Amino acid sequence: CTDDGSYGRKALVTEPLKELLEERAEEIARVWAIGPAIMMKFSSLTTEPFGVKTIVSLNSIMVDGTGMCGSCRVEVGGETRFACVHGPEFDGHEVDWDLLLARLRIYLDEEKQALERWQGMGDEWRGSRESSRALRRG
Repeated sequence: CTDDGSYGRKALVTEPLKELLEERAEEIARVWAIGPAIMMKFSSLTTEPFGVKTIVSLNSIMVDGTGMCGSCRVEVGGETRFACVHGPEFDGHEVDWDLLLARLRIYLDEEKQALERWQGMGDEWRGSRESSRALRRG
């Protein structure tokens, strides 16, 4: 399913997930949710009343891959974890989603500016790549 109906059923992922759980929860041992953080949050909230373990794959910003920078910090089960060291997969019912979503919004303005700058480079960027290739060919 897709939220705009461009593929399959028009629905949020939580709708068919809830229907499936209502029909067959006792047969479902685990749900894996991978995608946008907001979708993983609501998938976890959907599975929790059914007692179905839900694993999420957090795609937070990671800078050094050792946990030293703290950019991928996430609260799981009341403890600080680092997605690059302890994850990126975690129990979705234990993730502090509100804190994670707030942290992910920190760089929205910078990301938007970078995208606008990159989109504005268009031909200039392609030209610099072609010049670079020509120099390498000699």
